[in-house]
This record gives sequence, C-alpha cells and structure tokens, in this order.
Amino acid sequence: MTLNERTRCPICNSKEIATFKKGNFTPDNIDSGDFKITDSRYGSLWNFFFCKNCSFVFSNPYIPEEHILKFYSELDDKEYSLEADGRSKNFRLILKRLRKIQKPGNKILDIGAASGIFLNIAHKEGYNISGIEPSDFLVKEAKKLYGINLFKGTINDFKTSENFSVITLLDILEHLVNPDKFISKIKDLIKQNGILVIVTPDINSFTAKIFGKRWWHFRIAHINFFNLKSIDTLLKKYGFEIIKKKRYAWHFSSFYLITRIFPSLKNKKTLQKILKLIKFKLQLFDSWEIYARKN
Repeated sequence: MTLNERTRCPICNSKEIATFKKGNFTPDNIDSGDFKITDSRYGSLWNFFFCKNCSFVFSNPYIPEEHILKFYSELDDKEYSLEADGRSKNFRLILKRLRKIQKPGNKILDIGAASGIFLNIAHKEGYNISGIEPSDFLVKEAKKLYGINLFKGTINDFKTSENFSVITLLDILEHLVNPDKFISKIKDLIKQNGILVIVTPDINSFTAKIFGKRWWHFRIAHINFFNLKSIDTLLKKYGFEIIKKKRYAWHFSSFYLITRIFPSLKNKKTLQKILKLIKFKLQLFDSWEIYARKN
C-alpha cells in the first residue's frame, strides 16, 4: 500500500510540523478487521506529526482515503451491538444535555451511525432521524434491530436538500483522513444556529500523557487526534462556536471491559452472562464531548 506524505498541517495549513510519535506497525498488513469499533489491539500507532501552530496531531505519511473507505465498507463488527445497554446510557446523556440547548422534534443527522443505537433513542425522544454509515454489515444491523434505514456510504455520497438542526459526530473525527474537508461539508448540511455534537479523544489529556504509547485510543483506526485548541481552530474556521464542553464518560458492562484486556475470555458464555450484569461508568477524562453552534 502506497502512503501519501504531508508537508503542511491539514487543519491550519501551517508548514511548522514535526514528528510527534514514531509508528510501530506495517500498514501493508492491515485489513478491515483493524477498523472495527470494538477492536481491542491498543497501542498501534501510525507515524504521527504535530502542528506547532494549532496543535493538531495527524498520521504522516497517511493512508489514502479510498483505502480507508474500503476497509469501513467491508468491516463486520458483531460485538458492537452486544453492548447496546451501556452505549444507550452514553447516548441518553448526550440527548439530555442537547435538550437543554435545543428542543427535541428537530431533524438530527448522525454520521457514522453504526448499528443505529443512538438514532433509535433519538427517535423515541421525538427527533426526526437520519443517519450515514459506510459499513454494509452495520447498515443491515440497524434495519434488523431497530427498523432504521441508514444511508450506506459517506458524507461525500450523501445527497439531500434538507438542512439539519442537529448533526452528531460521535467518535468520528479521529477516523478521518481529511477532517477539514469533512467539517466544510457539515457546514452546508446544518441549519443556521444548528448544533454540532462531537465526541473525540483528547491527545492533550493527562491520561494520554500518562499511558503514552499504551493509551487505549492508539489503535489502527485512529489516524488523527485533537486537543481543545485544534478542535476550536477547526470549528471556528467554518463558523462554529463551542457553547458547551465536558469530559465524556463511557458506560460498559464488566464483561466488555475485561475482554478488552483478556480477549480470550470472549467465548466463555457462563462468565459472559455473569459479567454482563455488572455495569461500570468509566471516566478517564481523555475525551471531549463538545456542543458547537453554527453562527
């Protein structure tokens, strides 16, 4: 696989870029399985560069977008929906905070909608829902589990005359080859005074610094990282103002968390039944949950 080189920051176009961390795997050996949402092979790093101007961290050289999209289109992630209870708790909290900013009943677009867990809850809470998802498997899961018809593809393929009051990007930005181009398209899909909701890892968090290369967000699917400065730079560039920010927390079963560390336990059915009854809230203070208004 041929990778492409960058000589400038893909967010602010600055030439002041430098090595951040050296990569530790061979890109030629990756496949769609490396891009699963539930992949637990942590500590896999691309060769990362750092922008001295806006603080954005990005893979360099980077994998071409067409290869990334092929991997996501082909991925099969059966484990994702098994943690629907915990994921639902995460998503209900987002919708609760969103209601304080904007009343439900508006059109909401979830990009990277996976198997539709978030949109299913949003629909029950009164939103008019739409979703985009590149994985054929997850699009079929959304239809089977929740009766939701997702658009299969990416924002580049998505054609609509509608504008949305809310667009959600829940753990999406870190997967994108070109987040700048992506947000420029978001700007055209969202209404004036509409709300953009973002969840993304914080490369500048204390947790990221303590764990170093063993940080759990370092995995093959994550090809760039923001901190508060770089995400604010990107959003302001396209007319968005951050109006609320907080640290994102996850809710998972103990089975999910334990099998992140010991994958061999996934096939222990008796253990699975017991551990799935024990729920955890995991707050590592290493991801941002951001609400931004289009001005």
